Amino acid sequence: MRCFVNSLKLNIVLALGLSVLIFGCATSDSALRESGHVEGYLQGFHDGRHSGMREAGNYFEHIVKDAERFEIDTEYRDGWLAGEEEGVRIQQQANLVGGTYSGYKVGKEVEKSKFDADAIGKDVLKGVDTDSLKNLK
Repeated sequence: MRCFVNSLKLNIVLALGLSVLIFGCATSDSALRESGHVEGYLQGFHDGRHSGMREAGNYFEHIVKDAERFEIDTEYRDGWLAGEEEGVRIQQQANLVGGTYSGYKVGKEVEKSKFDADAIGKDVLKGVDTDSLKNLK
């Protein structure tokens, strides 16, 4: 038990350190503002970063893009493209260290397996007494 607790503590410390290392390199809003960027750029940057992380394999992220704004607002578009590039870079770094934050491993497992909701449900309920549920009509 003692080894398990020590191992768990070590894993938590490593995960936190890794997150700081990876996301410590991410661009902050204040750095963008100090560089003279406006709110439209910042919004595009955030949307693009989420999108870039998704494109690079983070199954917990989503593609975020205001297509109409991307076409007409150059600040948003420039921010989105810069954010996308950073998101891809950050995610690739996370993937190199095993996808600890990203869900990269989860996505790879999902790709390898067939999703069978019935089988998953049966597996979850193994050993659970469900007889009393039959009276809930």
